[in-house]
Amino acid sequence: MAIDEILINAQPGQTRVALLEDGRLVELLLARGDLAGVAGNVYLGRVEKVVPGIEAAFVDIGLERVGFLALPEVRPFGVDGGGDRIGDYLSEGDAVLVQAVRDPEPGKGAKLTTRVTLPGRYSVFLPMEPAVYVSKRIEDRETRHRLKVWAEKLLEDDEGLLLRTAALDAEREDLAREAGSLRQVWTAICGARDTKRPPQCLYAEPGPAQRAVRDFAGPEIRRIRVDDPQTLKQIETFCQEHAPAPGGCLEGHVGPEPLFAAAGIEGQIDAAREALVTLPSGGSLIIEGTSTLTAIDVNSGGGGSGGKEATALSTNLEAVEELARQVRLRDLSGLLVVDFLRMRASRNRQRVIEALRHAAAPDPRTPHVIGFTTSGLVEMTRRKQGEPLDRQLGTPCACCNGSGRTLAPETLAFEILRAIPPEARANPGKALRVKAAPGVIEALDGAAREARTEVERRLARPLGLVPDETVGPDTYEILTEN
Repeated sequence: MAIDEILINAQPGQTRVALLEDGRLVELLLARGDLAGVAGNVYLGRVEKVVPGIEAAFVDIGLERVGFLALPEVRPFGVDGGGDRIGDYLSEGDAVLVQAVRDPEPGKGAKLTTRVTLPGRYSVFLPMEPAVYVSKRIEDRETRHRLKVWAEKLLEDDEGLLLRTAALDAEREDLAREAGSLRQVWTAICGARDTKRPPQCLYAEPGPAQRAVRDFAGPEIRRIRVDDPQTLKQIETFCQEHAPAPGGCLEGHVGPEPLFAAAGIEGQIDAAREALVTLPSGGSLIIEGTSTLTAIDVNSGGGGSGGKEATALSTNLEAVEELARQVRLRDLSGLLVVDFLRMRASRNRQRVIEALRHAAAPDPRTPHVIGFTTSGLVEMTRRKQGEPLDRQLGTPCACCNGSGRTLAPETLAFEILRAIPPEARANPGKALRVKAAPGVIEALDGAAREARTEVERRLARPLGLVPDETVGPDTYEILTEN
């Protein structure tokens, strides 16, 4: 996937950035008050607690919850960590410079590291790691060597640099200018560290619009459209100082329709929240997530002219491209399990794995395709940084508590009948009425009528039924009257 267009919708309190490839939404970046991510921010924190049992520390960085700092994220560069302990590096009350690598989650604080990195367009500055790395996506050996030599000449003692794929299109002067700019940011962070008191944010990552321009506005970008004049000016200033955009591609949105609606993005966002994703051939993907993993099922659209094996292979190869796009768009992470159509030939299974790895390669969150399990499923993992898209855009259903299902009316009707006798014993002599959704009342007067009649006989009194459309499908109320 090569991002060729960036759309930026800025409104009071919220910014949305759509990354497109050939008009299709590949990734959606959001920022609003309750979705203000902290990943990438650098903090001066205070160690609140050191826990030897899990070899980790909890660090107050000024957020609602303390951050989590594990032993591997504390070790200095070059230390193998054979028998070291978290207590060798940190004590309660210490001030510590940390960077958030993952946003807080419900019930969890941000994940932290002491190995600060500062990203630019062409490179990532490693102020505490004296080494030079080149993106694995740059495969040509001579190019890798040339870039590495350039980088080594730019660095001072104890500094390192990771050259991103975008460095392929950079001149030596571009790399030098960016390294100098990032070094200035690091110098400012160190100065603030020596004068501030924890907890304190010392450096905040740019907003989603600036990040998108920095990370994706390479030579492939045809157009960057912004629908807010003030935001457009801010991006122009950012480009002048940090990440020049390709000439002439940055423009304001003009037209009667809102930007996202005019580009068909709103519908694509809505579709990204659905479990069913259709494929051009008539097949489909079913994407369903739990708290621990995401399951993706590939379904065939019907017949094919080349037999069962050929149809399975062609459908799976078609599904691979859409699967990689959906994983990135929905920001799925952790363990992903894919149930492709079954193929007998090992060479066909290998083709699917290679195609999946190739399709997932442009994803900046670096998915790792493990391969087929003995049961015929494909496992892959993707690094987590924040909440998936559906949780950013939605909230758990008040009726089903986020399960996606509610109780059947008949099930709730029998549950009500079980609750009636205890309520009657607690209120002797009082009339009882049930207030519930109309479908539940119909079940009490239909499928559960015989059981309701028996309950009424044992109570020696009738049971009043009150349909109420304002009552949720999973709830009810038993009313008592003298």
